[in-house]
Amino acid sequence: MKKISFEQGMEELENLVKTLETGDISLEESFKAYERAIELRDALRKLLEDGDRRIRVLTETGEREMAQEDET
Repeated sequence: MKKISFEQGMEELENLVKTLETGDISLEESFKAYERAIELRDALRKLLEDGDRRIRVLTETGEREMAQEDET
């Protein structure tokens, strides 16, 4: 799967869900749409987890720097 932004992934996922909800596509197309939706869900979850990890690292770094400044 090519790299996409969170916003692009969410938009595509929302469109897939709408398409699946209408029921206007064939069973085979529904399977493909569902498979793509699962791929997107997993990719978006990873992006969120990576973002959360980055925030924790930045927060911990900032707290250490503030503690060092307070010691001086």
